[in-house]
Amino acid sequence: MLVVAVDYDDDISLSGFEAPIVGYDKVVSASVRFGTVRPDDSDLNVLFHAISVHSSLKDRGEDVEIAIISGHPKSHVEAGRRLRDQVSYLISTFGCKDFVVVLDSAEDELVIPIVQNMANIIAVERVVIEQLRGVEETYVLLGRYIKKAIEEPRFSKIFLGIPGVLLLIFSLVSLTYLSAYAWEVLMGILGLFLLIRGFQIHEAVLKRWKQSSIYRVSGILSAFSLSVGVALTLTSMTSRNFSYDATSIRMYSEVMIPFVALSTSILFVGRLISRVLRRSIRMWRDVVALLTIALLTRYILNLIEIITTYPVERLVDLLYEYNLIQAFALISVLIVAIAFLMSFIERETRMIK
Repeated sequence: MLVVAVDYDDDISLSGFEAPIVGYDKVVSASVRFGTVRPDDSDLNVLFHAISVHSSLKDRGEDVEIAIISGHPKSHVEAGRRLRDQVSYLISTFGCKDFVVVLDSAEDELVIPIVQNMANIIAVERVVIEQLRGVEETYVLLGRYIKKAIEEPRFSKIFLGIPGVLLLIFSLVSLTYLSAYAWEVLMGILGLFLLIRGFQIHEAVLKRWKQSSIYRVSGILSAFSLSVGVALTLTSMTSRNFSYDATSIRMYSEVMIPFVALSTSILFVGRLISRVLRRSIRMWRDVVALLTIALLTRYILNLIEIITTYPVERLVDLLYEYNLIQAFALISVLIVAIAFLMSFIERETRMIK
């Protein structure tokens, strides 16, 4: 049986020891050294709790060993890789697949599925630190959390970095002609950030960025195109004093939508080039995507022109008169048919191979 103390963010490296730390004597030495460096860290309780569990099992006559494994302070991906490699090392070293996992936080619990894929978790010991309920102790605990948020990079980026960026943007916007819309701009940027974080867009972009120089070039060109579109749209809005009448909305759309389409198309072109170089049959997907973008861009611009030009009561008649409804149906059927046909060809080609 193996008692494993989990330090997901690799604080144990401050003690001078490198994980995995194996054996009772080394674990005790690392725990004492870590206690002198970070006496107020909750990971210290995990280490000594693991030692206590090991001693208890040893006294009962169990064949048990103890170890400390750690991850990475910044990257969940790197933390997962390190933990997986360390668990694999422990299994190969001791020939044991029965683990008692000792941890204290929800973040540390991310190690559980990693261990479960490689070994048997027969017990999970969650360490809960007892705290007095007095007001003074509450202030002390709050102070420690504030200190942690300021001093540790993984927390300071969230609690200090993001508010700092938002305050800086708010100050800069307040100094421009957009000062009356400072809060709207700030909320828009905050919403964009939450959208990116919520759907993990940044990780997908970073993954693509690292895969190929083609993705990097297309990503830069796409971002530049979008930035130019936003700048020209803001200039257009300024020239019309941010009015929202039908003519203004049409003008804004005619400026912004082509740049959005161009920005998206550049990304698909980059992936298309990459697939062509790899001779991947999936290149048809990017061709269909580019065709869809081109058709929808033209269709949306025509639709906006009709909506903003003619009265609402004639809208439906005009949509039929200008064949926009028929065109949308035709575009949809055409794209679906092409996608179905190419999917069939792709599947048959794979089966032949």
